[in-house]
Amino acid sequence: MRVRIGAGLWLLAVAIVCLIVLVLGLFLIVFPQKNKVGEVEDRIAEVETSIQTEQNRLAQLKQLEKDPEQFTRQIDVLKQRIPENVELADVIEQIDHAAEEAGLDFYSFTPSIPVAAQNFYVMTCESVFNGRYFNLVEFFNHIERLPRSVKVVKLEIQEADAGLPYIQAHITFRVFFTTTEGIEGLVTSPGGGAGGAP
Repeated sequence: MRVRIGAGLWLLAVAIVCLIVLVLGLFLIVFPQKNKVGEVEDRIAEVETSIQTEQNRLAQLKQLEKDPEQFTRQIDVLKQRIPENVELADVIEQIDHAAEEAGLDFYSFTPSIPVAAQNFYVMTCESVFNGRYFNLVEFFNHIERLPRSVKVVKLEIQEADAGLPYIQAHITFRVFFTTTEGIEGLVTSPGGGAGGAP
């Protein structure tokens, strides 16, 4: 009977030792190697991303070599979308044309004083339009296609005086330009910063 108990204890001790060796092996060998593999995989992913970036850059350079005027055309498009001067009359004209094409009534337009943002200036404009919902959807499509960059940043809709389906839309736009020339006119013009009909 004592021999059997001794053998059982011996087997239990061997099992405990094996378990300790296994745990130590996991912590000292397996886990560190697994972490190293993870680091190598991360490094490989970074290198692959870098290679892809350089390949894209090389493709752009080859395309530019085939068509050297492409870069100039891109600059011209950018200058048209973000001109040098504020050109408030041009902004109003383009928004008015988009509203007319969509069947909206351009009711009012209130520009604010432009503010500097990184390498350009931003002018926020509050506008009110009257029409129907589907006219408004079409209007946004026209705004996206304007030659100048005009971004819608806020939209509020309420029922118009004529009742539904007619609505009144209060829309906040942002337009961009690159110099301060012409900003003084926004401060001194009769409707500048205070509102007025287009």
